[in-house]
Amino acid sequence: MPPDTLGCRCLFCFLLLALMLAVRPVWADVPRIDVSADSRTSVTHRFAYLIESEGPLTVGQVVKQVDQRPEKLLRPDRSILVQGIGSPPVWLVADVEQPYPDPVLRRIVLGIGWLDRVDMYLLRGDSLIAVATAGDRLPVQQRSGQNRFGQFDHWYEAGVTRVLLRVETADPMVVPVSFSSVETSHAQGLRDAVFYSFIYGVVTALLLYNFLLFVGIRQRRYLFYTLYMGAFLAMNLSYTGLGMVVFWPGAVLWQQWAPPLFMFCFMFSGLAFATNFLRIARFRPGLYRAIRTLCLAYLIVFLVMLVANQQSAALLLAFSLVPLFSVLMLYMGVSSWRAGNRAARYFLLGTLASTVGASVTGFSVWGVLPFTWVGFRAVDIGMAIDAVLLVLALADLVRQYQEARQKAEHQAQVDPLTGLNNRRGFLPIARSFWSLAERQEGDICIAILDLDHFKEINDQYGHNTGDAVLRRIAAILNESKRNGDILGRWGGEEFIVALPDTTLDEAHRVTERFRRRVETWVMRERGAEIRVTVSIGVASRLTWHQSLNDLIVVADR
Repeated sequence: MPPDTLGCRCLFCFLLLALMLAVRPVWADVPRIDVSADSRTSVTHRFAYLIESEGPLTVGQVVKQVDQRPEKLLRPDRSILVQGIGSPPVWLVADVEQPYPDPVLRRIVLGIGWLDRVDMYLLRGDSLIAVATAGDRLPVQQRSGQNRFGQFDHWYEAGVTRVLLRVETADPMVVPVSFSSVETSHAQGLRDAVFYSFIYGVVTALLLYNFLLFVGIRQRRYLFYTLYMGAFLAMNLSYTGLGMVVFWPGAVLWQQWAPPLFMFCFMFSGLAFATNFLRIARFRPGLYRAIRTLCLAYLIVFLVMLVANQQSAALLLAFSLVPLFSVLMLYMGVSSWRAGNRAARYFLLGTLASTVGASVTGFSVWGVLPFTWVGFRAVDIGMAIDAVLLVLALADLVRQYQEARQKAEHQAQVDPLTGLNNRRGFLPIARSFWSLAERQEGDICIAILDLDHFKEINDQYGHNTGDAVLRRIAAILNESKRNGDILGRWGGEEFIVALPDTTLDEAHRVTERFRRRVETWVMRERGAEIRVTVSIGVASRLTWHQSLNDLIVVADR
């Protein structure tokens, strides 16, 4: 080989080696994301991750581990990363490939509102080119993007950019990561806003409606329902991060404890509502005492953890109560329904809806079901259905209460023996006719009917026979009266009839028909015939009659 050719080849190999050493290689074990990706769902499975199992790691240490010990990189087996409550922090790593000459803007969002701290580091080769921080341990105004999520925008230059995400939380370690354009992220944010506006609007309207019912009716079930729905709103606001963004943007310590606190408030108020609504103290007193003892025990333990500042333990305690709460609610609904509480069917359907919704969300978060927008928010949808069904149940109770009240009022105005109006039922109607006659200078008559020698029937045949006679006479009078006449039992063996728009002569003819119908009636008892006659007094409105009572007194005389 000629010397010049050999020298050229050696020079080429030297330059190639120098270039390879100067340019940091792209790690074969680090997942890659194309910058053109515009995902509407979580792409956490496109990242690898490390767990800080032996203490905090710096960016340099993570880069060194990825470089020298790539076998330590783990891969999520689903579209989100799930590690459970109290898990150590995790580092997610991926390389973004950008083949275009012009920079491309992309947004990374960690779509969970309860993560304590999220740090993003972007590297080009050995250089750290961007750092951003978010999470509940920072006031909203100090977060990158000032958003309830970890949200990071960056213009990616041509080449490869390494993304490192460190996630830390005392709550359940659930990490859905989206990589999308700003427009796609805005569209997702708009869907979230519409969804939560609807859910919060429905629940708030039902809450206020039942609070007004409590103010008007003063029944505790409406107050407990109001507290139940209010606790759900507070719990949801705290866990989604919306509460911190809107109501307490700088209260970092409060945000750490608000989720477990509102979870307990939600479950305790739900049990209080259920026991009152389903009348558990009456139907299942033993269960009622057990629930009260359980709630008191949980509350004491939670307060001890609060004083000791054991947030992770408090969260574990709260989440341990969730399945027990669901089982108790379902059990109380079934027990009350079987005991004959008709309104329990709405309660049971509502509890099923909220339980199914919570289960779907839990299975979605834990990876049993595919992580989707609807599945993640199924708990909110289930609670909205539950709220509507519980309002139907409360409305059904109001209807039953009104029916019972109307029935009681009707019974208070009706003579139980004859089914006619008693004095309480007769007088308001008669007074209205009297007032109309006074205003129009019209006629109205009152007739008092008294059964003759009725005491002898009771003495000779007994009170049961006497009651049968009264019932039959009442039926005869009711059949004989005209449409518009008001008939009532005045007391004992006395009956009263109001005859509106009737002159005294017309009243005499009507009451004579009464007398003849009664006189011709015969009842057979113990082989004997019982006949009844009636004495009737009639009075007509005159100018010197000052009131209806005056007219009744004259008719009675």
